[in-house]
Amino acid sequence: MSLPDFICIGAQKAGTTWLYSMLSQNPSIWMPPLKEVHFFDRMDADDAGKKRRARFERLAKRAGRKGNRGSKVENKAEFLGSLKGEDVLSEDWYRSIFSHPERAGRVSGEITPSYLALSEEKIAYAKSLLPNVKVLLIVREPKSRNLSQVKMAAARSGSEMPSQAEWNDFLDRLANKGRGDYARAIPLWQKYFPPEQFLILPFSLLKTDPAGMMATIETFIGAKPFNDYRALEETVHKTREVPIPDWVVERAAALAEPQKEYLVSAFGQEFYEKTK
Repeated sequence: MSLPDFICIGAQKAGTTWLYSMLSQNPSIWMPPLKEVHFFDRMDADDAGKKRRARFERLAKRAGRKGNRGSKVENKAEFLGSLKGEDVLSEDWYRSIFSHPERAGRVSGEITPSYLALSEEKIAYAKSLLPNVKVLLIVREPKSRNLSQVKMAAARSGSEMPSQAEWNDFLDRLANKGRGDYARAIPLWQKYFPPEQFLILPFSLLKTDPAGMMATIETFIGAKPFNDYRALEETVHKTREVPIPDWVVERAAALAEPQKEYLVSAFGQEFYEKTK
């Protein structure tokens, strides 16, 4: 049974939905018919098995209603339904995803932005299970990324005008989830994955040179060049606009400052400017 050739670990709100859409178009790449697999981050969580089975049941039903739209995987609903078995937390379950018949002869991977926040123990486990995997990270300027994450939380809450308590809750989640904590996460991933296995790209390339960015990723993961990407310069997933109070912007900026300092120190001012 197979395992992925590459994983994208984020960052959240840094163009990973766009990247999934692009990679899914390349004939030499096979992507699972779901963007986020969530294996390493939920494998030992309380009630994770039950929640994951319910998730795949929902996805299978949705795929059944929509047909094969948005995916090149044949029998998408049937495949997703097969993933809701009792062994959803096992290595065999993870391997089964990448053992799909259509994967044969193609590079394959998964994109789960929450992997950036994995503990060192889980990163070490990922290395032991996937010793030769290529790891990809897109770095977005911390303040902009924070505000985008807060906006997404507000949009998902369903509140037209979130209360102060709700905004504080969104900010607390921002601070605690670690989805943009580059200063903690990048050194940990670098500890287990050497430079030839770990590619870090700045977010602005999605806007300034998307074709070049895809070419760099193709080379890194060992995929064949593809010159016919559709919607290469379009935003795939845009969060609903929600007015953000000034005090929330200030707190999000304050949370971002240590991340900015880390990025400039570790990669230089030029790289940091390219993350915007």
